[in-house]
Amino acid sequence: MRKLLILSLFGLMIACGGRSSAPAPAPERAANTPLQTVIGVGDSLIVASCDTLRLGRMHSGEVIAMGVGVRNLTGTPIVITRTETTCGCTDIDYPSQPIGVGDTARVEVRFDSQGFYGWQFKRIRLYTSNEVRPLTIYIEAEVE
Repeated sequence: MRKLLILSLFGLMIACGGRSSAPAPAPERAANTPLQTVIGVGDSLIVASCDTLRLGRMHSGEVIAMGVGVRNLTGTPIVITRTETTCGCTDIDYPSQPIGVGDTARVEVRFDSQGFYGWQFKRIRLYTSNEVRPLTIYIEAEVE
């Protein structure tokens, strides 16, 4: 039996200091990221609003990292079992521990624009332990 699953994603670092040429930001910067609500609805995890992380304009070679919170609003603990990305330019780190009921887990998403120019649209999929279909998040950027 499928259980009603509602996940919310929080977070996104798109502040003036959010861009860095380093491979990843210092943990202190990521921890102070302003949050933006992203809502997933139903057991299919169709993102109802703001399913795209818009990075804006950046120079080729820049790396942008953002912290995203995944909140478990189901009746049981869940585990992020795996992720898929469209290319090697995107990477995601996630906790291996279960996310308790009502808890939020922090995942870090990175986009490396090295070798890219023009409009970029990348996909990340998060698979959980009790989900048939993955949660899909898109990354959009204009690389100069």
